[in-house]
Amino acid sequence: MVNCKNQFTYVFDDDVAQSRKGSKFTKDDIVAEVKKQLFLAGTLVLVQVLLFSLQVISLMFVGHLGELALSGASMATSFATGTGFSLLIGMGSALETFCGQSYGAKEYHLLGIHVQRAMIVLLLVSIPLATIWANAGHILVLLRQDPEISAEAGRYARFMIPGIFAFAILQCHLRFLQTQSKILPVLVSTGITTL
Repeated sequence: MVNCKNQFTYVFDDDVAQSRKGSKFTKDDIVAEVKKQLFLAGTLVLVQVLLFSLQVISLMFVGHLGELALSGASMATSFATGTGFSLLIGMGSALETFCGQSYGAKEYHLLGIHVQRAMIVLLLVSIPLATIWANAGHILVLLRQDPEISAEAGRYARFMIPGIFAFAILQCHLRFLQTQSKILPVLVSTGITTL
């Protein structure tokens, strides 16, 4: 129903339109909501930037070792992101839905159950990913990459293997806290880690 007399346009049924006629959002309500959303979004963006900067900082240190080491580390980082980190981020995103539903329904005991199950699943998925990373050098040679750089990338990827298990657990905790709007602990811990 479209109501031209009111400043709102209703495109849903009459019952909902009737219930909304008397309620208006004030400027203060909108400003408060925008501030809350910007705080949550800004904090999450900052956490992601800090997590990304960990890889950049590692590459900066490796760059001092020489061109071959930097090439290998860059290739290993790209390989790890494409084959491991992205997959864990995607799988961890399902936890947002489960935890969000549990938190919204005030079934707080299910939050812990979902997080524990997700940690088990992501850690189990990390095992074959670690195997892939352990053989990254051979895989890159099969993909017709430079053999010297592939060997360096394989060596660097093997040192990254413990990180995939920590990353799996981090994704679960991040989603757990995010659904409860408790992002500050993640920001502080990520900031300390980056320093």
